[in-house]
Amino acid sequence: MSAKATDLARVQEIFDLIMETQGQIERLGITEQRFKSPATDADRLFSEAIMGHVLRVAEEAGSLSDEALGHYAFERRAIKGVRNRLAHAYGDVDADVIWNVVQDDFPKLLEGCQAYCDHHGLELEVSDV
Repeated sequence: MSAKATDLARVQEIFDLIMETQGQIERLGITEQRFKSPATDADRLFSEAIMGHVLRVAEEAGSLSDEALGHYAFERRAIKGVRNRLAHAYGDVDADVIWNVVQDDFPKLLEGCQAYCDHHGLELEVSDV
C-alpha cells in the first residue's frame, strides 16, 4: 500500500526515487554488468537497493488515481506487473527486466510526473540528494 495520500505526493515520491536512483547509479558507476552479475558484496547491495527503489516506484505509481494513470503516461498493467514480481518473487526476479525498467521506463515515468505537474500548475521539488 502506498505511503502517500494524494496523487501529488505520489508523483513527488516517484520523481524523488527515480532521481535518487539515477544519481546513485551515475555517482557509484553502476554498470549493467555490475547490476546483473554483482561480483562483490557492495555490488550485490547496490543491485538490491536499485530493486528496492523500483519496487517503491511501482508501489507509488500503482496507487495513483485512475485520472492520473490515464492522462500522464503511467501504464497501470506494466506498473502492477513489475510491482507484483518484485514483491512476491523477489529471489526470482529477472535482472534484465529491472535494468530495463531503470533505463527505459524511469525516464518515461519522469515525463509523466512532469506532465502531471505542468497540467496542474505545480512544481516538483528537487532534492539535494
